[in-house]
Amino acid sequence: MSLRRTLQLVFALAVASLALAFSTAAGAVDNPDYTAPPPTSVVNNSTPQPVRQVSSVTATPSRQQLAITGSDVTQMVVIGGVLVAGGTATLLIRRRAAA
Repeated sequence: MSLRRTLQLVFALAVASLALAFSTAAGAVDNPDYTAPPPTSVVNNSTPQPVRQVSSVTATPSRQQLAITGSDVTQMVVIGGVLVAGGTATLLIRRRAAA
């Protein structure tokens, strides 16, 4: 193999090993919100209770948080940036070799 192909192979292996080294599984096990048992609700099939009068002051609803999916956006941005930089470097090397 030529030196150029060997260097490309080494570079590709280095990028792949770095990507695999920094990747982790989704962290649902470490999040207590996911590992807690789901809330249960009691279904009552009896006749409905009469409606009570509600005072003019209403309680503000509690703020709901978005679900945590376990993905790390920063890691994906870094991997994407490395891949774009590698593609740019490969393109520049090929253009200089052709000129």
